[in-house]
Amino acid sequence: MESYTLELDPSTQKYLTLYLYKDVKNMPDIRKKILSGELECCVLKAALVADPFQVAVAANKAVLREKAGTLVTKSLFTEIIFAMSSSSNISLSLTKFGVNDSDRDILVALIHHENDRESVAEKILRHVDGQKTPISQLDQVTDVKLVRKIYKIEDEELKVSSLTDSIVSRIGGDYPVSLK
Repeated sequence: MESYTLELDPSTQKYLTLYLYKDVKNMPDIRKKILSGELECCVLKAALVADPFQVAVAANKAVLREKAGTLVTKSLFTEIIFAMSSSSNISLSLTKFGVNDSDRDILVALIHHENDRESVAEKILRHVDGQKTPISQLDQVTDVKLVRKIYKIEDEELKVSSLTDSIVSRIGGDYPVSLK
């Protein structure tokens, strides 16, 4: 299955891999395992992600904050969700971009080292009861109207910028300095 893997800031020696799932049937179980720390991953509402790069920017911001010891939230994975938002309200960000029991289309974000992708994915993804879908089909589940509303993106802006660029410009601010 097609996933999306990207090296994050080289100073962190970490990678992001995204998996898209449709029609997930066990969200309450997944949420419980994430909250208990049994599943070490980030699960996002796929409807609010216009492009995998949007998550990559948030994940990079989160791993740099983790390395600098400046996490705003309690974990790397909640930090990614928080970084997806242009809001400074943690609870609002987690509620908006994190999943709830009724969500069916999700993005699973794994943070791993270069050679650990397969083992980390196997450990996490076996808990997801849903249809693993190529990441190239993300646009089929993205709610562009809702994304534009959440990020306050008007028609005028899209005449000079792509939707992804507009989102990234909002979430990329306050970027931590790399600690090379």
